[in-house]
Amino acid sequence: MSREDPIKPEKDFSETLEEQIPLIEKTPDYKQAIEKYLVLEKQIRQSSDLASSKKVLNKIVETLVHHDDWDYLDELITPLSKKHGQLKTSIQSMIQEIIKNLKSLDNDKPVHLEKKMKIIETIRTITDKKIFVEVERAVVSKMLAEIYLEKKDDLDKATEILCDLQVETYSLMPFEEKIEYILEQIKLTLQKKDYDQAKILSRKILLKTLKNFEKADEYKSIYLKYLLDINKHENDYIMIVKNSLLLIEIPLIKNSSDYKDLLVSIIYYIILSPYDNLQSDLIHKIKANSAFAKNVDPKIFDLLEIFTTNELIHSENIERDYRGTYLSKSPVFAENEANNTNLQNRIIEHNLRVVNMYYSFIKLDRLAHLLQVNAQDAETHVSGMVNKGMISAKINRPQGIIKFDNLKHGSTAGAAQITSNSENINDMLNNWIYDVDKLLEEVDSIGHLINKEEMMYGIKQRS
Repeated sequence: MSREDPIKPEKDFSETLEEQIPLIEKTPDYKQAIEKYLVLEKQIRQSSDLASSKKVLNKIVETLVHHDDWDYLDELITPLSKKHGQLKTSIQSMIQEIIKNLKSLDNDKPVHLEKKMKIIETIRTITDKKIFVEVERAVVSKMLAEIYLEKKDDLDKATEILCDLQVETYSLMPFEEKIEYILEQIKLTLQKKDYDQAKILSRKILLKTLKNFEKADEYKSIYLKYLLDINKHENDYIMIVKNSLLLIEIPLIKNSSDYKDLLVSIIYYIILSPYDNLQSDLIHKIKANSAFAKNVDPKIFDLLEIFTTNELIHSENIERDYRGTYLSKSPVFAENEANNTNLQNRIIEHNLRVVNMYYSFIKLDRLAHLLQVNAQDAETHVSGMVNKGMISAKINRPQGIIKFDNLKHGSTAGAAQITSNSENINDMLNNWIYDVDKLLEEVDSIGHLINKEEMMYGIKQRS
């Protein structure tokens, strides 16, 4: 059973080791040498000499590695780590020495690979649920995951091994190593197409912490790219834009060959984002960002103006001017049918907001004509936007008339002014705050009454 390191050893074995090690090294049979080291190890362990204990354990590892006897080493790891009175730092040092020597085993040689995996599994077993060697367990687990991924072609097993560890809780692991480890976990889960697990893992990293260390920009860019993979899977366009805007600010990305393509994709994704205050704010920030005007084709940049102008957009014009030359060549649209469908939806929603600005009443067939859809689809889009709070309208189906409430959006894609919907929300929040205040007052009153009762009870008891 392992124990904490002593403040002072009962006996110093440093001189004994200086005398004995050269003699033991001259022993012809290395196994006899190991037996002598084990005798020394027991004496040192019983005397709690940490420095000498680390030295003799490392000599045992060094001797067996030198003679390529990994099987014997594998047999000794468990008993040495479980010896009564074995010091925790000695165990840690021994495991670190073994890990360092594992690099000498060639993964391309089946025999070496088998020995390596056997040693790693043994280390993982003896380090399980032991905080003082949690970092070493993480290191060998990563090595094993790489073997399963690269040599065994077993992505599931590699992911299981790597994601089994909660390295964010490891107090002994350096911060940079934690980030690198979690990024590797996210990478494997994304390769496995397990986006839910990847999203959970991504929450273990805070963007604001990725600074003030050597690889901060590199890790930040990798992390944001993983987030983009998750966002794209969910078709969360607004988060794609937000994370992409953070990505283009990293110097490493600014100097990359993908920089201009990333700027173009941001424009595509912001027009794909459903309209709300955040989308409106971001699209205007993008328009004002000189990086886009300088590096993006003017025709693509014009899309921002088209979607922020209070004029109807003709989908035929978009198809004619952009489909063949731009959209079909971009991964945003060429590889994702949902994005093409949502582009048409955004055009219809934009046009519906424009109609909302200029009409109080409109015939359903007239609205369908302006939206370039049939009457049924027009009604569906109106209902959808009302449910989302984008517009306020009522449909008179018998008469085929739609009545728009007097909502003033300022501009169809500009910053929204206060609307009746937002007023309703504000009223609701105000009422909620008032109710909470009343509740707290009641709780306070009850507290006073309880104190009063306790005081009265105390007086009665004393009398």
